[in-house]
Amino acid sequence: MEYYVKILLSICLLPMLCALAGCAGVTTEVEATGALPAEAAAAVNYRFAPTPAQADAGEILPYQALLTEGLAQRGFNAGAPEAARYLVSVAWATRPADVKVKAGDCSGGCPPAEGPSFPWFGRPYVHTLTLRFFALPDGGEVYKVSAVKHDRNADAREALPYLVAGALARLPYAGAPQWRVKLKGAANANAASEPPAMPQVLSVSPVARP
Repeated sequence: MEYYVKILLSICLLPMLCALAGCAGVTTEVEATGALPAEAAAAVNYRFAPTPAQADAGEILPYQALLTEGLAQRGFNAGAPEAARYLVSVAWATRPADVKVKAGDCSGGCPPAEGPSFPWFGRPYVHTLTLRFFALPDGGEVYKVSAVKHDRNADAREALPYLVAGALARLPYAGAPQWRVKLKGAANANAASEPPAMPQVLSVSPVARP
């Protein structure tokens, strides 16, 4: 009986200990392929291009202001469509962590495996955001960056600001195919009446291949 009481006390104390230890920090895993040309270091114009599925569904890109602001800080301007040098496609998805997605042979690096799932903490989910850059006028893909966030919240809207910040933290992520970005939530993250702010980047580090 004493053993089970200790387990229950540990479960009850865990959220409090996490708060005191700074468990509120968020980590995103980032994977990048291709390369942006040297011209991208200077100011260049782009425009967003919906995927066929988004266009058919008439979806509106969530948090487009965050993306636009973040890209502008890295020299990409949402200028006149006719002057665009790049098309930027944005795709996002949320799935339960126990629903596996096969992504080739992981030649560019595989995301880390999920840890053990404890039902009393809620079902784990995987949120992803992928940005693809297509050069104009030929339309060939020159760069792709994907950010992944693991949590226990099925609402993708709360994960998207972290995914945006992770994907753009060190664009174009030259020198390594995989990176780990640690983030801190913005002060207004829980203010429903205010637009979301870009989370603060605490650290960006490449992930060593095994």
